[in-house]
Amino acid sequence: MALGLLVPGVAWADPDVRCTLDDPRLAEASGLVAGPPGAYAVVNDSGNPSTVYRLDGSCAVVGEVEVPDRGRDVEDLARGTDGTLWLADIGDNDRERRTVAILRVGPGGDETITRLTYPDGAHDAESLLMPGDRRAVIVTKELSGRSGVYVADEPVGDGGTGTLRRAGEVVVPGEAMTSLGAGAYTGGALSADGRVVALRTYADAWLHPAPGGTATADDVVAALRATPGRVPLPDEVQGEAVAFAPDGTLLATGETPRDGPPAPLHAVPGATALVEGPAPPSSSPAPVADRAGLPEPLASIGVVLAVAVGAFALVAVVAVVRRRR
Repeated sequence: MALGLLVPGVAWADPDVRCTLDDPRLAEASGLVAGPPGAYAVVNDSGNPSTVYRLDGSCAVVGEVEVPDRGRDVEDLARGTDGTLWLADIGDNDRERRTVAILRVGPGGDETITRLTYPDGAHDAESLLMPGDRRAVIVTKELSGRSGVYVADEPVGDGGTGTLRRAGEVVVPGEAMTSLGAGAYTGGALSADGRVVALRTYADAWLHPAPGGTATADDVVAALRATPGRVPLPDEVQGEAVAFAPDGTLLATGETPRDGPPAPLHAVPGATALVEGPAPPSSSPAPVADRAGLPEPLASIGVVLAVAVGAFALVAVVAVVRRRR
């Protein structure tokens, strides 16, 4: 019996450039949220001070939220309906941290830190999904396109320590693995209506339908098993942040390269409407029940093909360089 193939759709919606992050304080933007219309907030990574910068509609800094406890590598940002900010101190390039942390900053400025432990050793991660039950969902960053999904056993935000459990994997479909970084998840977000879960890579945003909402971490994990829609994000040298505006607009930005142009703030109006309903059921079970995207053998083939394409491109570049010499 043939396996049912889950093929992601491509949303051919050209992102608009709302403004550019030309303030040098925003040079390493890794997390983004949207509040009231025309208001944004950004946080930097790489051990920078854990300051949340408030921006207006022109991307100008209009305020700062100082977080007393500095994170080691804050890689993502989420916002609660009451204005609570969640800073994901989950970066670990060398995979040596014993714990990662979720920093909570309440509307009144009160702060708590919840430290979390992976069940299977250290991981580098840049994507936080914060559902209504506050059981944080963390998606790891893997260049292979196969990333682990980890869920906090208990709600975060009250301080103390907690543990994470592995809930499965989310996989970038093989045909999208055409450029370096296309398989590495660098940010995550939930739509304001709870109907869409977004994960982004350096190249694309992947929108997963969540018809059951995202009130719980289990809802988020279920959404990540659905076939996603693909929204290409061009002209982002190191895109690491993604968010939804209250009206369903997808927002994306990233870091500004040294001596390069400031990073744009991209917007895709009506992005949540690009994802319609759950994925159709396959004619037979997928080989791995907790995968999103292609079944495991097909995803592996896609990764191999992507590596082959990359190797061919590298050989071509070397040949050009030698010819010029």
